[in-house]
Amino acid sequence: MKFMITEAQRLAEQNLKSLSDNDYPGRGVLLGRFDQDHWGGIYWIMGRSTNSRNRCLRYENEILRTEPADPALVEDPSLILYNAIRRWDKTLVVSNGSQTDMIVESLKIGKNLAEGMDGQYHEPDEPNFTPRISGVLDFRKETPQIWLSSLKKSQIINFESDHAIYHYRQFAEGLGVGLTTYLHNGSPLPTYDRPPMILPVVGNLKEIVEQYWQCLQSEHLISLAGFQIDACSLEQEMHIINRYKSKSY
Repeated sequence: MKFMITEAQRLAEQNLKSLSDNDYPGRGVLLGRFDQDHWGGIYWIMGRSTNSRNRCLRYENEILRTEPADPALVEDPSLILYNAIRRWDKTLVVSNGSQTDMIVESLKIGKNLAEGMDGQYHEPDEPNFTPRISGVLDFRKETPQIWLSSLKKSQIINFESDHAIYHYRQFAEGLGVGLTTYLHNGSPLPTYDRPPMILPVVGNLKEIVEQYWQCLQSEHLISLAGFQIDACSLEQEMHIINRYKSKSY
């Protein structure tokens, strides 16, 4: 039987090409279904300033966190050092900031991603006002589900944030959905204000990580981590690429 490329797969490849051509999408969260039994995603960080670029990703005790590559060079730890991925029960939480911990604590008391982000705001890094992007892989129901969240500066009320939630209850193999913090490079940086991109997640974990590392390979890319979870056993695998090695361990 001849393999037919679906419209979603075609769009995913187009979006991957657009991402590859983008000099500075900023930080990114991607969640998807790798194959019949494996789900996972990608988290990456970029930086333009010396302080922002002085980072790497480290995985320990089921927590992926950002940490300084060289502690002696840290200028301001706020907004750049945080837990990026945490596991709780049958969920995995990923985000580009301190909201990772807030979401986990909310899940522990029965709230969902939307409720967990209620009352939170975009980052206060004027003039960029970086959005807070987050995701949850939820294995608590018979069919795993994906949640994505974008909390960005309001275009209506200057000091408020607009909150967009995306909930995927069914998902096709080989596809993922992703959010970035910015549309492209600029001054100030323009906020990514569109729905999640459909993107391909084809191959094993290492192949997917290598594909996105090459896709995003600009001078600004600092670190990228890929994670995979077996939907039956909930066993997790993590693969990380860091541009700079940590001097703290």
